[in-house]
Amino acid sequence: MFGPLGLRQTSLPAADDNSLPDRHSHGYMYGGSSYGMVDKPYPAGMRAAARIGTLRPVDYTYQSPSYATAAGGVISTADDLATWIRALASGKVLNAEYQRQWLRSRQPEDPDTPDGQQYGYGIAYQRFGPRASMYYHGGELPDFNSFMGYDADNDVTLVIWTNLTLSPDGRTTANALLPTVLDEVYAGLSSSPTPSPATTGDAVRGVPRRDP
Repeated sequence: MFGPLGLRQTSLPAADDNSLPDRHSHGYMYGGSSYGMVDKPYPAGMRAAARIGTLRPVDYTYQSPSYATAAGGVISTADDLATWIRALASGKVLNAEYQRQWLRSRQPEDPDTPDGQQYGYGIAYQRFGPRASMYYHGGELPDFNSFMGYDADNDVTLVIWTNLTLSPDGRTTANALLPTVLDEVYAGLSSSPTPSPATTGDAVRGVPRRDP
């Protein structure tokens, strides 16, 4: 799948291979890895120490993500992720029948809020305001947090990638940035509540940096 879309900086190494390209960013998290995999809040003492700087984040860059299999094993760039989500949402990855099934699979995550966040076969969908809606996915491992989305109506592709999984106040960092970025992109859009990652543990690791 990487080849046909021209994802030349994307790879899925073997489960026992935790090497990274020579040029890559490092990913961090406060405390043990369990905080990035379950909804386990930081203790009050840890939050306070992180805020004042006496607790430093741990570098998790070279962990093996094999425990998450394909959910965290891909090495890629923001440019390639943008190409992927745009191709997936616009029907260039699946054939026509599978694309229809995929789009019809969406169901409201909260039945009492049918116009809120929806989730289907590995994809989420939400309206962020009167002028914007996106198919998107995001997630986290102990080192990176990511969000990628595509708005077909406005031809907007958005990738947010952070190299700290959880902020000291316990928020996933890419998703915490999302409302601010949406406001900038849509020039004052009044956004809906920040979406949660579509699945815990689904993130791309070892982000190689590209020359400008």
